[in-house]
Amino acid sequence: MSKWLKFGINCVIVLGRISIVFAYLLIILPLGNFYPVIKGTLPKTILHNDNFLLLPGKHTVTAAAMQSFPSWPYAILILIGSIILIWAIIKHLKALIIILTNLRDADYFAVTTVGALKQLFIARIAMIIGDLFLASGNQLTRSWFYLVNNDGVMGATWSSAVADVWMAIFFGVIYVAYRYTLTLKAENDLTI
Repeated sequence: MSKWLKFGINCVIVLGRISIVFAYLLIILPLGNFYPVIKGTLPKTILHNDNFLLLPGKHTVTAAAMQSFPSWPYAILILIGSIILIWAIIKHLKALIIILTNLRDADYFAVTTVGALKQLFIARIAMIIGDLFLASGNQLTRSWFYLVNNDGVMGATWSSAVADVWMAIFFGVIYVAYRYTLTLKAENDLTI
């Protein structure tokens, strides 16, 4: 392995560790939804937030819709979905660091890589669950205010959950194939 490739892998590992620290700090952000809920201004906060886009053809939100908006269920759904999603992101990053470390050390058939691939699969399953909570919360803003959350990962919709199902299948296949490869290698080492 060239020294530049090792340098690049080391840079990605360092960036991954820094990202893990920031991901832990992200857990604080969803708690910010509770202040407007307690204050009673969450519907107005959502309506004036730049992260929400108005659906075409819908230009007004009635006062009755604002008063009947389920603020507490919305805040709780977004909080639970966000925490699950952030946990899954942290698991992804930790698994990626393990895989890259084994790659850098030229330990291509490490048992820890199998564990990391399993963690990637578990994290994807958790992302599906987190997406379901976030999509439920975002469905409330869509149904009451005709607004679509455009806030990156926190703007998950039902199609995000379906995409995560496909990614989980993808990571599951990689995990099973790699685990089978290690089994074949172990049998091959015993016969030689």
